[in-house]
Amino acid sequence: MIDYHAHSRLCRHGEGEIYEYVETAIARGLSEIGFAEHIPIPGLDDPTGRMDIEEWDLYVNDIFRAREKYPEITIRFGVEADYLPPFLDHVTKLVGGYPFDFVIGSVHFVDGWDFSNPALRHHLDEFGVDRLYRRYYELIVEAADAGLFDVIGHLDLPKKTGVRPGIDISQYVEEALQAVKRNDLALDVNTSGLRKEPKEIYPAEEILQRAFALQIPVSLGSDAHKPREIAAGFDVTIDMLQSIGYNRVCVFEKRRRTLITLEAWPEKIASKA
Repeated sequence: MIDYHAHSRLCRHGEGEIYEYVETAIARGLSEIGFAEHIPIPGLDDPTGRMDIEEWDLYVNDIFRAREKYPEITIRFGVEADYLPPFLDHVTKLVGGYPFDFVIGSVHFVDGWDFSNPALRHHLDEFGVDRLYRRYYELIVEAADAGLFDVIGHLDLPKKTGVRPGIDISQYVEEALQAVKRNDLALDVNTSGLRKEPKEIYPAEEILQRAFALQIPVSLGSDAHKPREIAAGFDVTIDMLQSIGYNRVCVFEKRRRTLITLEAWPEKIASKA
């Protein structure tokens, strides 16, 4: 089994060193772990959301040192790259300049506001819930069409605010899924929502049902920000995916995607996660 969405203390809102995540993954019987630190963006006002560019080499070196130290598990070198139109040149250059195994494209910012940051939730009143959802899915379409990413991260992230839209957003969701499909991208099935305000995975089951109908592949990730969160929630998430019809998940090497069998999550391991 795999976990393709892990962070570390380097993101500034996580805990633990990369080697601690790797050791937890080994203990929980994973065959692969994929790290996806938030891309550093000089000039972006986000002091707690990502590393400084000066720390980037530390991340890269830690990944490659871990590969040497832990040959018993496959360690994938990834990045979570925000879709931010004002910084696309920087993101494009960094994404193209390193031997990534996979690149997750995520939308955390809408019109300059990081809606995913609980400390900035007060902007929701002035921005508007319905506008947030509408703009979010519009930006997801743009991100999918950008040609930069392999996976779209935690689709339906605005539900992290704890507020649902008052309008029908099904059209916007469908347009986002169609953009993912036409660009042959995968969806990040992200269990972190189980640990946060939504109390459900990203994206919701009904979105994944539609994704399955469109034959959109999925990757599986905990979005761990603490070592103990590796593979958290995989038991119920794998059961749900299999009930929908998914029997394979994506793995990546040097940005080439293949599919492996989605295995049931062993009960003895689930009790540890």
